[in-house]
Amino acid sequence: METWKIKPVFDRKKKATPEKSAKVEIEIQFSRTERKWISTDIELYSNQWDGEFVVRHAKFKELNRAITKHIKKFEDIIKNIRREGKDINLKNFNIFYNEKHVKSKSSFLDFAYDELQRRDLKWSTKRAHLIALEALKRSGAIKTFDDITPENIALFDRFIRREDPTRGQTTIHGYHKRIKPYINEALRLGLIEDTPYRVFKDKHGRYKTRQPLTMDELQSIRNIELNDRQLQKVRDQFIFQCYTGLSWVDLYMFDYDRCTVEHNGVAYIDGERIKTGTKFYTPILTPAMEILKKYDYKFTVPTVQSFNRSLKIIAELIGLKKPLTSHIARHTFATTVVLANDVPIETLSKMLGHTKVSVTQVYAKILNSSVEKHAEKLNSII
Repeated sequence: METWKIKPVFDRKKKATPEKSAKVEIEIQFSRTERKWISTDIELYSNQWDGEFVVRHAKFKELNRAITKHIKKFEDIIKNIRREGKDINLKNFNIFYNEKHVKSKSSFLDFAYDELQRRDLKWSTKRAHLIALEALKRSGAIKTFDDITPENIALFDRFIRREDPTRGQTTIHGYHKRIKPYINEALRLGLIEDTPYRVFKDKHGRYKTRQPLTMDELQSIRNIELNDRQLQKVRDQFIFQCYTGLSWVDLYMFDYDRCTVEHNGVAYIDGERIKTGTKFYTPILTPAMEILKKYDYKFTVPTVQSFNRSLKIIAELIGLKKPLTSHIARHTFATTVVLANDVPIETLSKMLGHTKVSVTQVYAKILNSSVEKHAEKLNSII
C-alpha cells in the first residue's frame, strides 16, 4: 500500500520571526523513515504563513500558485515512477527527479533540431521551420527547457520585430507557428509543464496585398545597366521568374534537362511544385528563353534572403517605390504577363500549379490597363 505524501513546510528549522525570514520547502514523505525536502526559494516571515498557505503578503496569491505548481511537479514525478512499474521510494524519486532536472537544463534548441530532422516534412516546409529556429537561436531568448516561458516568448517576439522592421504581422505569426510544434512535443513528452502560448497570444495579422509590376516597371528592370555581377545574375533570374511564374524554391531546384519538354517548337516546364507537390505546366516565353541561353541553361541561385537583398538594391537604383521580392515575380507573371494578355484564369491556374482557381485569384490582379482595353472593346460593340 502506497503511503507517500507531499505538503509544503515553512521554517522547518524553527528560526523565523516577524523580523527574520525563512524558506518554504516541499516535503515528500515516502514512509515513516524516508523523507525529502526541496526548497521553493520562497522566503517569508513567521506571520506570513498559516499552516499550508501564504498570508499577509503583497503577492500571496502568486506565491500560493507557485507552491501548488511545485507540488504538482513532484506528484507528476511520482506518477511517472508508478507508470514505470517501480516502487515509490526515495531512491527511485531521486533518480527520476535528477533525470527531469537534467532535462530541464538541457538544450531545447538541440531537441528542436533533432525533431525537425525526424519529422517527415516537405523540403520547403523544413526550410521554413529551420529559419524560425535559427531566429530563435539568434534571439537568445530560449536555450533550455526551463527558458520556455511566456516572458521569453515575448522576448523572442520583440527580437524578430526589431531584427527586421519590414516583417509584417503575418510573417511574425509564421515564426511563432513554426516553433509551436516543438514546444508542444516537449509538453507531450513531459519536458515542460505548460505551453507559453496559453498566456502569450500572437495574432495572425492580415496578408498585405502584393503589387505586381507593371510592364513599364518590368522593362525598367530588364534594361537597367548593372556593373555588379551578382546583381546582374539576380536581375536575370528574377526576369526568368516573371516570364515563367516560378517561385524562388522552384527556380532554385530548376533543371532544364530534367524539367522541360518541347511541343510545336515551344519549350515548357513540366514539373511539380516543391511547396505543394502539385503538377504545373508553363511555357518558357521568349524573354525567359533568352536568359536561359545567356547562362547556358544553368542557374546558380542564391539564398532567398540574398536574392531579396539584391532585388531591394535594384529597386532603389531604378527608383521603384513598391516592394520588390522574389515572390512579386510570380504575381507579375500572373497579372501583367498572362491575364493582361487575355489568357483565361483556368489556364493560368495550370501554369502556376494551383488545384483551385480560387487560389489563383489571390495572385491575379486586374490592372487598370486591362479595364481600359476592354472598355474600348465594349464601346466599339455597344
